[in-house]
Amino acid sequence: MKKTFTLIILFLCFTSIKAQVPNCATNVSPANASTNVSPTPYITLKWNPVPGAVLYNVYLDAKLPPTTILAKVLTDSVNFYNADYSTIYYWYVVPVNGSGSAIGCGANTTTFITSPPPPAPFNDDCVGATDLTTTQTGTTLGATQSQPADPCGGFTGSADDDVWYQFTALTTGQVLITLDGNSNFDGVLEVFKGSCGSLTYVSCSDVTQKGGSEAVTVNALAGTSYKIRVYSFGPNLSDRGGFTISAAGSPLPISLLSFKGEHVGNNNVLSWSTATELNNQGFEIQYSFNGKDFRKLGFVNSKQNSGNSGSVLNYQYTDTKAIGGNVYYRLMQVDRDGSFKYSNVVLVKGSLINALSLNAVYPNPAKDKLNVIVSSPVNNNINVIITDLAGKIVSRQAFSIMEGGNNLEFNVSALSAGSYIIKAVCNNGCQTPVSKFVKE
Repeated sequence: MKKTFTLIILFLCFTSIKAQVPNCATNVSPANASTNVSPTPYITLKWNPVPGAVLYNVYLDAKLPPTTILAKVLTDSVNFYNADYSTIYYWYVVPVNGSGSAIGCGANTTTFITSPPPPAPFNDDCVGATDLTTTQTGTTLGATQSQPADPCGGFTGSADDDVWYQFTALTTGQVLITLDGNSNFDGVLEVFKGSCGSLTYVSCSDVTQKGGSEAVTVNALAGTSYKIRVYSFGPNLSDRGGFTISAAGSPLPISLLSFKGEHVGNNNVLSWSTATELNNQGFEIQYSFNGKDFRKLGFVNSKQNSGNSGSVLNYQYTDTKAIGGNVYYRLMQVDRDGSFKYSNVVLVKGSLINALSLNAVYPNPAKDKLNVIVSSPVNNNINVIITDLAGKIVSRQAFSIMEGGNNLEFNVSALSAGSYIIKAVCNNGCQTPVSKFVKE
């Protein structure tokens, strides 16, 4: 009887101790099976707080079951830094108190998938350097390394995400370049002179940490080209981020305050402003369907006959040939001596393309070459057919086109002068409405 009584006491004690162990936590965010979770600057993991818990052990891995402790925290959330892109993660939380750890919490494991890496910025390489104007926003997200990091101020960071800017000094004088990092961005600012592939180091600045400002004063020489490199000091994905960069000084060329575009009705309307102009002939407007291969769309002359201005000038251009889908634009600013430089690239998002469309035929009248813009909701094989007014086919050409906009070019020099009908036909029988053009 005494032995039985002792066993009962021990059982009650064990039950009492076990009851004091906290329950498992329930994961809240990211929601289970979430996709496209951005890993930058970090991912916040959050769970429901558990009564009686004084500590939480957070387990996270890119494999199941997760066995790596990411953190031990007192609160009901933790920031997960340096996650990889396009990766599935598994995680659960084990609450702890004075009686021990919760039991069986692995059953509460949830998962999420991080987003794919963003595309590289247009100024990812030296040859794609963006013209530096008064103030611009930038980012190193998606950027890659162009060249190794240089020592700066006694420190050498990691240049695995550098981006580039440039200007050519019009006169001799000082130019102040300032870099202001966002809250998580510890930026390094470097200045070189010369052309890509044969750069000469000028100066650098790396005196602050995350969210700080860097500045370099350049004693610029008239006619000299300068390249500016920006990258985050740290090597981790969470170190990358956004910033603003600006330049001030009389040697700077035309100062482009802004360049933007918007889809209005059936057209894309581009607008830009300059703060100053010097020997400016005007702006060639260029477009692209893939953000890489640009073609001339039109030209806008400087609003000042002299090409010189010290006040703000506003410009606008309407693209009446815009397709229903996305179109990229940039400006090529041309000086009176023929030299030129490019603006930043803007993307104007259009409506969804639902059918094969023949958006534009130009120039009209045409002499030797005819450009045809065709948009398609899918990759397609088509025939573009030209007939005379009597319906006789005078030209037929096959093309493989991509989803979105496509610029097709015809040699029409052999056609007789007169009017013609043109249309596009796909292999499954779909076709565009006809358009008319004149051959000179």
